[in-house]
Amino acid sequence: MKRKAILFVIVLLVLMPFTAMASAPQVSCKGGTCSNLKITKVTINPTSKTAPSKVGFTSYISGPVKLVQYTVTDSKTGKVAGSCSSYCSKCTKKGICTCSCIIKESGTYDVKVTAYGSGSCCVNMVKKAAITISSGEKSKKFVPGFKSVISGKKVTFKDTTSGAKPMKWNWNFGDGSRSTVQNPTHTYKKAGIYKVYLTVYSIDNSYKSVSNKVVVK
Repeated sequence: MKRKAILFVIVLLVLMPFTAMASAPQVSCKGGTCSNLKITKVTINPTSKTAPSKVGFTSYISGPVKLVQYTVTDSKTGKVAGSCSSYCSKCTKKGICTCSCIIKESGTYDVKVTAYGSGSCCVNMVKKAAITISSGEKSKKFVPGFKSVISGKKVTFKDTTSGAKPMKWNWNFGDGSRSTVQNPTHTYKKAGIYKVYLTVYSIDNSYKSVSNKVVVK
């Protein structure tokens, strides 16, 4: 019995360090982790209000900063649209860190600034809706339209939309059939008068609709 007890104690002493290591909490990188680091100011300067736009970032860090990361995300979807980093070798002694990235698509974006200190600690700052980039097409007006050529029950449609460049088309042929082709051909099963709808989407995802009657004999 004594030998078993001694063996149990030895096994327990061997396993204790591994148990402690497994249960030790991991250091998380969240705002307030670095007590000696603070983001005092951030400036964001897009070179253009239309996409693609080069966006410059400048952050002022108080404390021993090693790296600053800038992450740009779409305010609606949360999708990352761009990012850049400024390492300690690029930051001045005053903690002024700069870098830039290209935003390729239009939208409204949040900017998250993460400053890293010694170890794995960091502090964060998030600026909501900090950047708004347009497509350059938004101010242009467009007028949707289409023509049709009827041959029996087969009808060929041609998009005649003018103004801003269309990006997507949604056709409703009036008989339950649809198409997303710019210039589709549709064959009706029965003769009749059909009201055809065309919805045209511009590059900034704005849309307009138009309808015409088609007489199939």
